[in-house]
Amino acid sequence: MASSNTTPKTDTPLMEVSVDRNNLLAEVTIAARISETKTTQPILTHLLLEASADGRLSISTTDLTRSLKTECPAQIKVTGTAAVPAQQFLDYLKLLPSGPVHFKVLANSHLQVNAGSSRTRMPGRAPSEFPKMPSPSGHAIGLNCRVLRTLVRQSLFAVSTGEDRYLLRAAQLLLRPDRAGMVATDGHRLSFVVVPEEGIPVENVQKSLIPRECLTDLLALLSATKEEKLQFSEDEANLFFRIGSRQLSARKLVGQFPNYEGVMPKDLPNSTVVRSADLLTSIQRVLEFADARSNGVRLHLAENTLTISSSTPELGESEETLAVSYSSEPLTVGFNGSYLVEFLRTIGEKGAMRLSFKDGNTAGMLVPESMNLEYQQRYVVMPMRT
Repeated sequence: MASSNTTPKTDTPLMEVSVDRNNLLAEVTIAARISETKTTQPILTHLLLEASADGRLSISTTDLTRSLKTECPAQIKVTGTAAVPAQQFLDYLKLLPSGPVHFKVLANSHLQVNAGSSRTRMPGRAPSEFPKMPSPSGHAIGLNCRVLRTLVRQSLFAVSTGEDRYLLRAAQLLLRPDRAGMVATDGHRLSFVVVPEEGIPVENVQKSLIPRECLTDLLALLSATKEEKLQFSEDEANLFFRIGSRQLSARKLVGQFPNYEGVMPKDLPNSTVVRSADLLTSIQRVLEFADARSNGVRLHLAENTLTISSSTPELGESEETLAVSYSSEPLTVGFNGSYLVEFLRTIGEKGAMRLSFKDGNTAGMLVPESMNLEYQQRYVVMPMRT
């Protein structure tokens, strides 16, 4: 009598699913943003697929500092899990026609994909290698997606990209019962945005540091969603943002964010108002002749005139003159012109900008002159020698 063999055959499906290609592509595109491309842990270059009996295919990804879990509806023939290479899977899905995609996972962790006339098999990894995903356990705060999208969009440009002061590689979210704010600084400039919003369920003020990479992911998720609300929560180790069926988490940074209120200059007697479009284009032209390392430009105010200039021995010199209303003492202050351009691009070219200074040696402030019903923003820039 032959002995029984319990070893699974390689063509026995461990998971079998049918899903709409466009729905799957949308979620894989979002998830693949986070998966690693270069790492000593190969599993971090993979997506974890989980087919459940309730007709959902969940897709998870992590780089160990931030994680994303999303899902899409599917016809589940065999429940199970699989780990598939994120970039290869995404690139292949982009090339498939619209319509149903059928795939199953075999005992050797290979993913077999059938779509239209296409038949493909790609190697995967054991799903047991995939790291455990963090899950929220604390009380969630309901926030308006529009509010958070505005805060992130207006702040991201000022978050530090340097490695020396890692706490500045984050923006501080400020939640109050009647408004939400965000502060970002790289040590040379500071952006402070406030969005009026009644009914935020917090007492006094709640502060949370959101890392730069998480801000970038958030902006992508918020720009792609039709949801009006999101759920925000945090525990001792992680931040969590749930937007519809997508949940983004990020490891918290440990430390004290700079005191932004102490940085905000309060006595700025010298000010003038300039059309934002004129200011932006003038600085951009002058920057073409500025030192490439410092991007230094000079602003000179005197007798109803704003003069913007730069010069270098190698490139030459450039000067722009704008008519303004100014009757205070003449002053000259130097700035990194790129810092001014980045802010003006974020604000947009409509309307006018108020420039305020104390003297040529202290921080200047830029504030949109017209009241914006969506948000208010102040921008502080430290001076530099030019």
